[in-house]
Amino acid sequence: MLYRIHFKNICYCILGTFIIAIGINAFIIASNLGEGGTVGVSLNLKYTLGLSPALTSLIINLILIVVGWKYLSKTTAIYTLITVISSSFFIGITEPLNLHIESDFINTVFSGVLIGIGSGLVIAARSTLGGTSVIAKIINKYTEIKTSQALFVLDSLIVLSFLIVLPIEKVLYTIVMLFIVEKSMSFVIEGFNPKKAITIISEANTKISNQINRETGRGSTLLNGVGGFGQKERQVLYVVVPQNQLSHIKKIVNSHDEHAFLVIHDVRDVLGNGFMNLQ
Repeated sequence: MLYRIHFKNICYCILGTFIIAIGINAFIIASNLGEGGTVGVSLNLKYTLGLSPALTSLIINLILIVVGWKYLSKTTAIYTLITVISSSFFIGITEPLNLHIESDFINTVFSGVLIGIGSGLVIAARSTLGGTSVIAKIINKYTEIKTSQALFVLDSLIVLSFLIVLPIEKVLYTIVMLFIVEKSMSFVIEGFNPKKAITIISEANTKISNQINRETGRGSTLLNGVGGFGQKERQVLYVVVPQNQLSHIKKIVNSHDEHAFLVIHDVRDVLGNGFMNLQ
């Protein structure tokens, strides 16, 4: 079973990097746009020195993986190594790919969608894209800066560096493209049916919990809480469900307590207890 999971994740890494490579060569380079991460640095070197992004991204990423190996889990490090090598390979073999599309708008949108989908597959497979992700983890290790914050700052600096070699219009298109990347990546990671976490405060939480489990098959957790105003003890029900079951949960709660207090949260990722994801 474990080997099957590893094989599936490796396939996602390879497929993801292939899609990213198409986005880079067919759309980004066609409009001389920038990017974040190691690819951004490699594109900068291509625009200024004419170096191949496939070669420079491989060299930079391998150096960073060696430096940051101990900051990654063994599984993530191996997946990242596979991702880095396959990414450089596919960027190299798709380099002649040019659709001769002159519209910056079309290239921005399609590069963002392709790179977002590819990145989503890679991240969902418990890998990283290398580069700035590794540096961000090192920064987090020795400072109080979160990995996500460090990653944002590093990628922002790389994007801003394109102001030296590209017109500001191209840099603005790059920022729009990165926004599309984020949305596309989130869509892939969260799936077609994103999960919702529901917090319910009601006097009928036990009955609500039993009916949710009986009718939806979802488990729930009853927590002990104390009201901040009246200092009254009460139960708090917490449950995670797919979005398509959300309306049914609301009906169940309403049937037991019309005055129940509900808070609904977006959930980035869920593992175990009946939920499946790419891992």
